[in-house]
Amino acid sequence: MNITKKDAIQTLLSLLLGIVVFLLVYSQLNIDEMADLLKTTHWGFIAIPVVLSLVSCILRALRWNQLIEPIAKKPAVKNTFCAVMYGYFINHLLPRAGEVARCGVLKKYEGISFTELIGTVITERAFDLLIIFLIVFVTIILEYDAFSSILGGITIWQSICNLLVNPLLWIVVSASVIILFVLRKKIKQTKLMGKIKELGKGVWNGLKSFTQIKNKPLFIIYSLLIFLMYYLMLYFSFWLFDFTAGLDMEAGLTTYVFGALGMVVPVQGGIGTYEFMTIQALKIYGIGATAAGTFAVLSHLIEIVVNCVGGFACSIVLPFINKQKKEE
Repeated sequence: MNITKKDAIQTLLSLLLGIVVFLLVYSQLNIDEMADLLKTTHWGFIAIPVVLSLVSCILRALRWNQLIEPIAKKPAVKNTFCAVMYGYFINHLLPRAGEVARCGVLKKYEGISFTELIGTVITERAFDLLIIFLIVFVTIILEYDAFSSILGGITIWQSICNLLVNPLLWIVVSASVIILFVLRKKIKQTKLMGKIKELGKGVWNGLKSFTQIKNKPLFIIYSLLIFLMYYLMLYFSFWLFDFTAGLDMEAGLTTYVFGALGMVVPVQGGIGTYEFMTIQALKIYGIGATAAGTFAVLSHLIEIVVNCVGGFACSIVLPFINKQKKEE
C-alpha cells in the first residue's frame, strides 16, 4: 500500500489520541494491583478466544466469497481468508484502511475488479450494521437497568434538536447546495468526477451481488455466526480471571456491546476507548475499576495480537500459496 503524507498524519494523530485516552484511563488505576491480578490469569483459557477469532475470519471469508461469486470467479477460500486477516492487520496500522487493503489482495491474486470488490465490502458492512443494531436492541431489552444507569443522564434528542434549529447549520447547507448547482457543469467534466462515476458503477454492481447470491439463508447464517464468535470471544475471556469467571452471559453481552461502541470511535485500533467502555460495563456488575481495567487491557491485547500476527503471517504466505497460479 502507498502511504501518503496525509495518511501518515491522520494515523499519527489517531494513535496519539488513543495513547492519551489510554493513559488517562489507566492513570487512575493501581498498576501494582493490576500486575498482581495478571499473575493470577488462567492462561490455559486464552486458546479459546484465539481460536474463535480465527473461526470468525474463516466465516467472514466464506460469506465474502458468496458476494463475490456473482460478479467474478469464486476466489480460493485461502486467499479470501488471508485477505480478511491482512485487512485487520492494516486496520491497526492505518485507521479504516483495512477494507481497501483486503480488496487489493484479491485484485492482485485473483484478478477481480477492485471497484466491484469495494461494492461487496459495502454490502458486508450494511449487513454488519443491521446485526449490530439488532444486538444493541436486544441487549438494551435484556439489560435495561444496566444501560439506563449509564445513559440516563444523556439528553441526545435535545442536542439533536438544538443542532437542527441552529441557523448556522442551514446557512452552510444552503451555501453548499448553491455552489454545487452553479459549478455543476464544470464538476461533471473533471477527471475526479469521471473516477467517481467509475467507482460508483463498480460499487453498484457489488451491491447488487446480494440479490444474486445462490444461498441467501446461508449468507444470513454466516453473518449471525460471525457476531456470535465475537461475543463468545469476549464471554470466554471472562474465564481468564477469577473475578470475572462468575459473570453470566447477559453480562457478557452488555460488556461486548460497550466494548464494540468503544471500537467505533476513530481512534487507532480502539486503544483507550475500548478499555474505557469495557471498564464502565464491568463496573455495573460490581467489578472494581482496577480489576476491570486488567480484564479490558488483556482482552484487547489478545485481539490485537491475533489480528497483527495473523495478518502479517498471511502477507508473507500469500505469494507462496499462489506461486503455482503465478507460474501458470
